Amino acid sequence: MRDPDLTQRLAAELGRVEWPEGEALRRIARRRSRRSALAASLSVLLLLSGVWVASMRPFQARTEPADLFGAAAAPPPAATQAPASTATAAPEPPPAPTLAPKTVGPHDPAWIPPEALLSPEDIGPGLIASRSTADQKQPVGNWAFTLTPCPTYPKVRTYKGVYEFRRQQTVEYPPTIEGRPETATAVLHQTVMRLPGTGARQLVDEAVEAVEACPKYVSSVNADTAKRTKVSTSHVWVLVDRGFAGDDSLLYQHLMTAVTGDQDADLGGSTVLVVRVGDLVTTVELVSGSAKAISPEKLGARTAAWLCAAATTPC
Repeated sequence: MRDPDLTQRLAAELGRVEWPEGEALRRIARRRSRRSALAASLSVLLLLSGVWVASMRPFQARTEPADLFGAAAAPPPAATQAPASTATAAPEPPPAPTLAPKTVGPHDPAWIPPEALLSPEDIGPGLIASRSTADQKQPVGNWAFTLTPCPTYPKVRTYKGVYEFRRQQTVEYPPTIEGRPETATAVLHQTVMRLPGTGARQLVDEAVEAVEACPKYVSSVNADTAKRTKVSTSHVWVLVDRGFAGDDSLLYQHLMTAVTGDQDADLGGSTVLVVRVGDLVTTVELVSGSAKAISPEKLGARTAAWLCAAATTPC
């Protein structure tokens, strides 16, 4: 039901309200419309600015490091190896092999067979070969004509290269006491070398020049360290023959005398052969008092015969 009292009160209240004229109401409406339009425009502008900033941010460089916390700050979990049944790790490559120095063998051109040396039967009866050695790729170093005690020896042009292969032996009478090799008596020492290029010829020339520069010289040693007795040894080299075997050959006599100041003592000597065949050169030293069954010249010819088969260009 309608409340008559409420209706009367509303009518009385509205009657006392002063309403603006029509033109004033229209001006108020126009101002409110402009404010609403301006607010809407500002809202649209702010919205578009936010979208532009968000779209450009991925392309801007970060000026400060970001602070990470929690799970973002933790390092990535280590990769776990898959079970053998699902994945197989690739095997590691083997280490690079270390190349061992090549050893000259019987099929190598530098090889010198034992048969290229003299046999005990070539020298005399009752002899044996001992102290046989072989090596390769080493400096020639000291050999039969390294006459270092001679003051003029440094003027000699010496071979500075290396030999490709070398074989050495001693031929001797067996030991007089079994098990004591020092009781053997040496008869002959032999060295055979294979040299590259003209090395063998150069060694023969070196032997000639060394003896020409040092036909006689003196070396000194202390024979008795307690009494300090000074012993001088006189060396004499004599060229006996040349050109009797192989491509080139030399025959020397080496004599030694001990001089103590009171009395000279004959120390004996040795006969030294130098024989060259192609790229092979050998020195043969016959020790004083050794077997006399064969002459040095014939021994040199036999030496050359064995070298012929082993030379790079066989005879």
